[in-house]
Amino acid sequence: MLVPMIDKLLKKVHLKLKNIDCFAISVGPGSFTGLRIGVTVVKGFAYALKKKVVAVPTMDAIAMNAKRHKGLICPVLDARKKKVYACLYKSDGKKINKISKYLLLPLDALLKKTQNYDKVLFLGDAISRPGLEINFQPRPVCKADKDWYPKAEIVAQLALKDFKKRKFVKPEDLEPMYIYSKECDITGH
Repeated sequence: MLVPMIDKLLKKVHLKLKNIDCFAISVGPGSFTGLRIGVTVVKGFAYALKKKVVAVPTMDAIAMNAKRHKGLICPVLDARKKKVYACLYKSDGKKINKISKYLLLPLDALLKKTQNYDKVLFLGDAISRPGLEINFQPRPVCKADKDWYPKAEIVAQLALKDFKKRKFVKPEDLEPMYIYSKECDITGH
């Protein structure tokens, strides 16, 4: 369905694929299947058309939804098996800075990492997912149950910054951002 949707969109805006200078993609973490499909399509387009690619971490795109929030921003996505994908960002209301690695951890460990911060904004699908039972008490925090999804325009804005800095990924090197826990190590290392 993805390629026909892209074709329909290009026709709607009277643009041809060959006229695109660079492809931007949100590379994860997230759904394994969704990431593989998106990356494969962009890889194919970029490789066939000899175009540049910019890879944008999904957590960065989600965090930018809350750029105006002053304090800590924490996207939290359900990673299954009672774990979450997360990352911590500090915002002054105008600019945000990533202050942690991209994380895969149990929810209680994430809450411990954020316990010394005031004005924490958690956003993502994991904040209201049954089975994770987030207990934000005793401190007040903000939760964004809606409008947290990574948006194409934000991915494009972030990609434009890297495009201007010439921070590209070769199509053959483009891969989804998978974050594995040690117990998921399938290579045996």
